[in-house]
Amino acid sequence: MLRSARLLVVFALLSLACSGGAGGPGGPGMEGGEEAPKRQVDPRTLVTVAAVGPGEVAATIQSTGVVESEAQADLTPEASGTVISISVEEGDTVKRGQVLAVIQNASLDAAYERAKAELARAERELAQVESLHKSGAVSDTELNTARDALNTAKTTLAEARSSAGHLRLVSPIDGTVALRDLRYGEVAGGKRAFQVVDLDRLRIVVKLPERDLSRLQVGQLATLTPVYDAEVHVAAELIRLSPTVDATTGTVRATLALPKGERTLRPGQFVSASLETERRQAALVVPREAVVYDDGQAMVYRVTIEEPPKEEAPKEDEKKEGEEEEKKGFSFSFGGEGGEGAEEEKEVELPGPYRVARKVPVELGLSDEDTTEIVSGLNPGDEVVVVGQANLRDGARVRFEADPRLEDVIAEEEAKKKAEAEKAEKAEGAKADGAKEDGAEKAEKAEGEEG
Repeated sequence: MLRSARLLVVFALLSLACSGGAGGPGGPGMEGGEEAPKRQVDPRTLVTVAAVGPGEVAATIQSTGVVESEAQADLTPEASGTVISISVEEGDTVKRGQVLAVIQNASLDAAYERAKAELARAERELAQVESLHKSGAVSDTELNTARDALNTAKTTLAEARSSAGHLRLVSPIDGTVALRDLRYGEVAGGKRAFQVVDLDRLRIVVKLPERDLSRLQVGQLATLTPVYDAEVHVAAELIRLSPTVDATTGTVRATLALPKGERTLRPGQFVSASLETERRQAALVVPREAVVYDDGQAMVYRVTIEEPPKEEAPKEDEKKEGEEEEKKGFSFSFGGEGGEGAEEEKEVELPGPYRVARKVPVELGLSDEDTTEIVSGLNPGDEVVVVGQANLRDGARVRFEADPRLEDVIAEEEAKKKAEAEKAEKAEGAKADGAKEDGAEKAEKAEGEEG
């Protein structure tokens, strides 16, 4: 019974092979009765690796802020008036006490005259009181009141004299004129006329998370980078740390000072600050992009060269069964063009070393913008994938840019076969031409003999 069933299966397969099966003439997936040739695809993933080794890594805290000056003054006229003189322009360096502009106010002249008149009246009244006091007509209290009135009149006159007819705007600090909001001939007063900034004492105030408070201390270094110019880096130092935490935002106020005289950054510029809290000089590090995460666990793909897996030998039972079938005369081939004896197309072996990417869990230490410290999981000299790991799986085959490509090997094999075929074709042609020439000579010789 088993033998009959086996014979039926063999005959059915033989019929399918002879008719071309589903891929035979007119079958699906065919064009003109010929199956399209299949191209072998390189299953390896192209990757870039970096070697694990000692390096420098720092722990940082990131924040942002605006550059400002420790000393800045906005000058507003104390009284309104017409601008008659402007002594400085934006960008000019000024000293403390320097006159920046003069404003004319006619009413100040009248105030000066009134102050002089008040002083003269106070002097006359004091003289009268002193004369009466000598004769005992007035008390000591009245005498002291007259003296106080005279002192007040003198002070009022001094103030009126300093601004009589003109009001001067004077810089209260050494610095640079950042803004000039005055124009000649306009009536100024009630709004800012100048802004003077000390560009030698710049700072940035940032707000840092409360969780990082234990890592902060005065004297730590920071790097400032303008938001719109990532190529510029300016050093700064943590000089002040607020003793309190903002309960609303959960942050602590920190002041970073730029070196005195640093002019790369300007007040008002928006910058990012990277505050360094710890640095290690000889840590085991990898590029930061090499680290991937799987369910919260930090992982890297380590590339190693392994022995290719051996092909499994056919089982003994299957081998014996095949030999028995051949003895019984049921030996045939499927899918070959030309049936028995046709050359079986072999797949081209993948070139280059047998590289495999293995997923390795790691424990991380410090990390900065470019580098991550590896505490455990890797050894110095290990190669980890830094480009191409997005679609990798554990145990996948990979290749480097310098490794030979499968496409190049296949192209070389095809060119070699084509050259051999052309050579054989030329040899066959030459042989056929020689046979024709021999036949012609023999025919000509035979005709000569008959003649």
